[in-house]
Amino acid sequence: MGFTIAVISSELFAPRIKTIASEFSDAHFYYYTYKRPTEAREIVQSLPEVDAVFFAGTFPYYHGKAALEERKLPVYVMKQDEAVVTATLLQASWTYQVSPDKISIDLTDPVLAHEIVSEISPEKNFGAVLKIDPEMSLSSVVQFHVYAQQSGRAKVAITSLHAVHEELTRAGYASLYMWELTRTLARALAQTTHLARLSKSQKAEPAVVLVRHDGANESFYSTVRQYLQSPWFAHDSETAQFITTRKHIEYVIGLSEFREFLEASDARTGIGYGLDILTATRHAEDALDYSNKGGIFLMDAQKNLSSPISSERITLQLTEPNQVQLAKRMGLSPANLSRLLRFHAIHPSNQFTAQDLENHLNVTRRSTERIIKKCVDHGLVTASGEEMTYQQGRPRTIYTFTLPDYLKR
Repeated sequence: MGFTIAVISSELFAPRIKTIASEFSDAHFYYYTYKRPTEAREIVQSLPEVDAVFFAGTFPYYHGKAALEERKLPVYVMKQDEAVVTATLLQASWTYQVSPDKISIDLTDPVLAHEIVSEISPEKNFGAVLKIDPEMSLSSVVQFHVYAQQSGRAKVAITSLHAVHEELTRAGYASLYMWELTRTLARALAQTTHLARLSKSQKAEPAVVLVRHDGANESFYSTVRQYLQSPWFAHDSETAQFITTRKHIEYVIGLSEFREFLEASDARTGIGYGLDILTATRHAEDALDYSNKGGIFLMDAQKNLSSPISSERITLQLTEPNQVQLAKRMGLSPANLSRLLRFHAIHPSNQFTAQDLENHLNVTRRSTERIIKKCVDHGLVTASGEEMTYQQGRPRTIYTFTLPDYLKR
């Protein structure tokens, strides 16, 4: 299965990436080069559909990040580390026969450079060090190195920025561009191909959409079908089911008019991903249980619950062995036990009523009472009192959580 990767790099670094990238036969690399990192913003905005993006530096990523978040693409960013700084220092010593005290250097983490020099040459330090950030002007970085050489503090500049290296060289100053080790670069590209492969396989995952709408007519479901490009059939008497792919869902959920249509219709929508349709359907059912009128919830294959109309992200998967065993003993689904624990974590009091839990779980009163009974039977809650909110009618039972420590969040 082939996949595509966009490489965003300086013009100086791109040929080296191409040489190593040729070893990855199942990946197609598309190269987008810049002279200045700020150009990455426009590059990202015009990227075609790809499976992953490789940034050959933190600065272009910084400038393209906002546009990338809208695309929701997996990203790998090359960052400066001990290997690249050490390799470039070695190159400087061989090429210009200089020690660190005759080098000016700019980098995002000066502490890193000082630590390396203290290890290999404790009695010396850099001639001049500049901490750089994405908002810094390139001209100020150039001037830093120019002044270091003119004043005699440095004989050669080491820079992280392609444009700075070019300008220094053009002006006749000695300069070296940060030198990435072949092994480090190959490992970074391998990790990017892994991200791309995973992204492509996820996009092909089955996706199930369950839409529940009281009194919906054929026109409503016809509109949903047009967006999802999928026929529908009855999941139950009140719910329509659509089967499609994760890739298409990610596209259609990105359409504001589709989200607004579902919200305005007061429909409850649950979306599920999974390795097969049966699993995706179960996840869609769990997501639908969480949704209220006008709400949209999505559960992925890892049982992470999220909403495209909210930044909230909830994990409904039990990871502690004790929790998993307890769910089995209680005859309670891991999702429902996880939701119960979340209710305990966010509820302002250790006490609650069946109505409180029903509102949180968004399930029927009968289902809520069944969950409470199982919790009482297994010692997770106790009936601790009653409250009368009206002068007539039955009093409401007050329950108190008595969770063991391993269940508390």
